[in-house]
Amino acid sequence: MLNDLETKTPPIPVTPVPAATVMVLRDTPGGIEVLMVQRTKKADFAGGALLFPGGKVDQDDHHLLKAKLCNFSETIDEDLRALRIAGAREIFEEAGLLFAREAQGGQLINDARARFINEKYRHQLLKKEVNFSEIISTEKLILATDLLVPFAHWITPITGKKRFDTHFLIAKAFEGQEASHDGSETLDTIWIRPATAIKDAEAGKRRVVFPTRMNLRKVDEALDSQTAIETAKKTPVVTVLPEVSEVEGGRHLKIPIEAGYGFSEITVDYAASDQPPPQKK
Repeated sequence: MLNDLETKTPPIPVTPVPAATVMVLRDTPGGIEVLMVQRTKKADFAGGALLFPGGKVDQDDHHLLKAKLCNFSETIDEDLRALRIAGAREIFEEAGLLFAREAQGGQLINDARARFINEKYRHQLLKKEVNFSEIISTEKLILATDLLVPFAHWITPITGKKRFDTHFLIAKAFEGQEASHDGSETLDTIWIRPATAIKDAEAGKRRVVFPTRMNLRKVDEALDSQTAIETAKKTPVVTVLPEVSEVEGGRHLKIPIEAGYGFSEITVDYAASDQPPPQKK
């Protein structure tokens, strides 16, 4: 999200694109693990980086909403509902996990049912031969969007050439469902301890963009996935729109202390900010 930054604010900032990304958690004897995907290097955003599954809201997400093929546990406006639907769709597209219930009875789908739907439709969905809403409707499902809990909200700085208005959601993995990469947008899927992902990024072993690192640190504070989710439910989300300035060797960022990252100002080197130094003229 700090990609493509200029050193000066453009006269008319680029309008940020609504997007959702989902931090799917599971518990292990060693602590929380989070599902992450490696983006293809050809991706138009964060190519080659390790990220949470996610992407832009599309028209079919709004179609699903209007068709009432989703669950919500609280009253929120249409745009926020569409963001949750986008998150559920992106988890399925990029990682093969389906957060859904049977329309009749309301029980969460089991791993065998999820595997059948994955094998039958996912390749078609990725090739745009079928819409996500068609899959959900045909299979008589309801998206379990109520299980996707708001965790954070980051907007690309106004200096960005490409900007995203990204809502980070958090959810607990379904028992038995297996994650898999799609082979096009994502080249790998891994379950990893948040601290390990951060350590690998700092050592240069993996590329992890700055907002992702910050939310890995934040979720790593919880003892288990349920605690992380319950904490998120009780904690108001504060929007982070970093103010960025150039300093020697890197970038200085200002964010709201109320966002809960433990700081209001930080200086990061160009590698950590996911942006090379500006070209000298």
